[in-house]
Amino acid sequence: MNINWPKLLTADFALGKILNLRKAFADNVSLLIREPTCESLQLAKLILKVKPQYTMVSNKNLITLYRLVQRADKLGLPGDIVECGVWNGGSAAVMGLADVQHTRSKKDRLVWLFDSFQGLPAPTEKDGKLERKHYFQGWCKGDVNKVKRIFAKLGVPLDLIKIVPGWFENTLRTAPVDRVAILHIDADWYESVKLVLDVFYDKVVPGGFVILNDYGAWPGCNQALADFFTEHGINDIVMSQVEPSTGAYFQKPHQ
Repeated sequence: MNINWPKLLTADFALGKILNLRKAFADNVSLLIREPTCESLQLAKLILKVKPQYTMVSNKNLITLYRLVQRADKLGLPGDIVECGVWNGGSAAVMGLADVQHTRSKKDRLVWLFDSFQGLPAPTEKDGKLERKHYFQGWCKGDVNKVKRIFAKLGVPLDLIKIVPGWFENTLRTAPVDRVAILHIDADWYESVKLVLDVFYDKVVPGGFVILNDYGAWPGCNQALADFFTEHGINDIVMSQVEPSTGAYFQKPHQ
């Protein structure tokens, strides 16, 4: 019998959830040893509320999202939070919480959530042979009810979230998103990442942040960003790597 171990190790299955939770505990211990502060303790508690049931995003990437929203608030950047690739809503809820905790104005940002809620689309040639070999239908299939549950659990008002189910090619271009302060791309494959950048990059306000959760992990994600920069003549971006193997962000330059 052939066992698809990469499939079983995803958080769609019990084994993957167990390993995800164990790593979350280990990373929390590392954080508290490295930064023994009240903030670190609060972040560690927050992470254990969203993992592994609501997000597969690493601890460091979750903390980065939380802090970048805080930075956007302190800078007084206009615009909403947009996440493309939601799964069960954990990372988006962390960003929403970071925003509502900051009393920057009477009006909180909207949190836009784009996901097929049918799982990842199939990878293409630009995503690599291994990615195509181990792909399975329903990979990272999210649940809208779980998304609402984690927002409520963290105390983020549900009237601040806009859940847009459907494949990106059918939803992104028609969504009434005006300005974006935080763009979180957790879309894995080349075509999806490229489409998100094509649609939303121009809406990111100067000084806003673009975070790519899969940068360094999936070759298609890296190539999509490189191709987008080349096509638009963008060459003044400074990438900040979150983890050695996955996750990076940049701040959109002021023009």
